[in-house]
Amino acid sequence: MLLHGIAGIEGKGIEMNKVNKTLFAIIKVSLYGLILIGIGGLLAIFVVIPRWIRTEEVLVPNIIGRDYYEAVRILDDAGLRPAKPIHEASSNAPKGDIVSQSPLANFRIKSYQPVEITVSIGAELAPVPSVIGKSQNAAYETLTTTGFRPNRVAFVHSANYLRDTVIAQTPAEGGGQPRGTAVNLLVSLGVTPQYIQLPNLQRRPISEVVPALEAVGLNVDVQYSPHPKIPQGAIITHKPSVGVLVRSGDRISFEVSGVQGKTQNMGRLLPLKHLVSEEGKLSQHIKIIVSDDYGERTEVDERYAPGTVIDLERKGVRVFGQTRVIIYEDGERLPELLYR
Repeated sequence: MLLHGIAGIEGKGIEMNKVNKTLFAIIKVSLYGLILIGIGGLLAIFVVIPRWIRTEEVLVPNIIGRDYYEAVRILDDAGLRPAKPIHEASSNAPKGDIVSQSPLANFRIKSYQPVEITVSIGAELAPVPSVIGKSQNAAYETLTTTGFRPNRVAFVHSANYLRDTVIAQTPAEGGGQPRGTAVNLLVSLGVTPQYIQLPNLQRRPISEVVPALEAVGLNVDVQYSPHPKIPQGAIITHKPSVGVLVRSGDRISFEVSGVQGKTQNMGRLLPLKHLVSEEGKLSQHIKIIVSDDYGERTEVDERYAPGTVIDLERKGVRVFGQTRVIIYEDGERLPELLYR
């Protein structure tokens, strides 16, 4: 019995030793595993991550002006990639071309980083405004304010359009054209010049002579002076003189008899500037009637382009005493003006 007891105790001791050895082996393997993991972590911290952070930098190529697909290929060859493109209108770049990039060319960035690009969708289209019937200056202003560019201007005589009035344009009104498109204009030189041999106009009433001369395109200057024999309002002399050949657009200067007994030029210049209405496209018939101490007379009776300024002071219109001015535009009477 004693022997059996001793044998049992020895057997249990042997089994415990085996368990202890197994646990020690497991702990030893675990320690080795932790050591290896630690070494791997240290390698990641001190070797792998720094190498990843120090990824190769590349030079950004210039892709502005390139077609989108060509630009993508150029970026790929350089080790970069395009970001989602931005699209915008451009009057300078054809549709599909690159108009800007970020970063700019020759900057260094890490490989395979995105490059922002802006792609042209072509020029913005807009309808061409009509400038027919406008003066050349007014046509220029209309075109430039709407985003178009006045280009070549040709001139031709026309009996239907006043001088300096636009007769035709290319491109025509409407449609869709890129902003910045050049617009060519055909501008009137007025009626074909007429040549007139001046008759003797001395002692003729200036109120009758001026409308007749202006009707054939002549410009008139009037200066008033006293004269002891020639009636008031009659022509004393004129330049050019009798028999001279003049043509439309030339200027005729008249010396006209003023109030008797005065030693200075009579009357005062009429400070009237009338802006022709810009409503409509064609010229308007303007009639200006002046009534003063010398009576009633028509100073203007012809057609003008919309937006034209009629300056009676510059035309040399003189008045005497209290003056009333009546203006008609295409037969419609405007409010009366009074000058004292």
